[in-house]
Amino acid sequence: MINQGKPGEAETACRAVLQEAPGLPEATALLGFIVARMRRLAEAESLLREAIAKRSDVPQWHFELRNVLRYDFRLDESLAEAWEAVRLDPASAQFRNGLAQIYFDRGEYDQGYGTILDALACDPEHPESHLSLAHALLASGNFRAGWAEYEWRFRSKIFIKALPKPIRPYWNGMPLPGRRLVISTDQGFGDSFQFARYIPMAAARVGEVVVICRPPQIQLLSRIPGVRACITDLKRAGDHAAFCWLASLPYVFGTEVSTIPTPIPYLTASPVRRAYWRGELVRRIGDNGVRVGLVWAGNIENTADWRRSIPLAALRELAAIQGVQLVSLQKPVPDTDRDVFAELGLQDFSADLTDFSETAAVIANLDLIVSVDSAVAHLAGAMGVPTWTLIYEPADWRWMTRREDSPWYPTMRLFRQPCAGQWDEPIGRLIEALRQYMQVAQKEMAARKPPSLNP
Repeated sequence: MINQGKPGEAETACRAVLQEAPGLPEATALLGFIVARMRRLAEAESLLREAIAKRSDVPQWHFELRNVLRYDFRLDESLAEAWEAVRLDPASAQFRNGLAQIYFDRGEYDQGYGTILDALACDPEHPESHLSLAHALLASGNFRAGWAEYEWRFRSKIFIKALPKPIRPYWNGMPLPGRRLVISTDQGFGDSFQFARYIPMAAARVGEVVVICRPPQIQLLSRIPGVRACITDLKRAGDHAAFCWLASLPYVFGTEVSTIPTPIPYLTASPVRRAYWRGELVRRIGDNGVRVGLVWAGNIENTADWRRSIPLAALRELAAIQGVQLVSLQKPVPDTDRDVFAELGLQDFSADLTDFSETAAVIANLDLIVSVDSAVAHLAGAMGVPTWTLIYEPADWRWMTRREDSPWYPTMRLFRQPCAGQWDEPIGRLIEALRQYMQVAQKEMAARKPPSLNP
């Protein structure tokens, strides 16, 4: 039931078993698995430790405890549990991959690479180990090897279940004059916006491009040059010569860090909707300051959301900076942030942001975007709008390591955590940077010409 998206029912069933057999270690551990996926970490840890105390020889329980401790940013303890799982089952690629992930979390890349190779020695066809290797290679700038490993994502169970089944050959970049190429998004919204830059490059080699995407992206991606149509179902693609996943295009084009295409902007807002929001923002919040769009939480369905989202209260000081007009781009506004949202006098535009083309139209009227790692950050970067992005550690591979800029988005500045789970320092630096910017901006406000927001 937990794998069917019914954690509540799974918990009820498991507790019923424990009523019949109190303290049964197998049921106790299973309940720990269930509540961990509901992000009740303290309870999950207690249950797993209770089960392990009764039976310490089950590697899967140590592996799950590793994950719980990882979610709580307790990486030393997590590493110890990962090692115990490997000790109990040294032939498991899954457990060695889990150990490697902790090494990568700790920034210990040499140990991580060695452990991943050990995992692949156990099972050369283990897709999750190949993906962990891909992420580490891409994060460290080893793009050529990273893109090849990244193609293993399609053997992962998560991808297999979620994605359409191509009926034509995969495109290798060959010219297809007069023929149709279907390109399908294959990951989150932000990933799609990052890789959409490749669509005109693909279109230049074929007769026409049809893009498969989700409904909130259709209007925005339809504006990309070379796109014949955007659809939501492969069955509507019509006759086509070849198929390609959007996130495979960097591999097809052999992208290196130095050759990342940056034709900024490659995503644009509708001039009509941009004009509408120009007037609407003046009507709703006035026109007396530097407009700063704000996103502090990502999609809770994202497996990395526990790392990236922050409470709105952590950004309260932004509202106190003279001359700053905060514009919420958050959709939806989390219930836990409603009190602070009202306290800061923010307006909830979420009902008006019906799709990403509408969000783009608002962004086009703003001076700066402040965001966590989110689809809006990618969208703003793709539009060439100055964007300050709060980055968790260990960061998603897209933000690479130890950089305060992004080779993917020239107008973006990164504010990184010094280590996993610590937001105070980057938020403090961001607030101070905005204060310094506003000191200069105050002198130019009359001309409505803010200075550069990039280092």
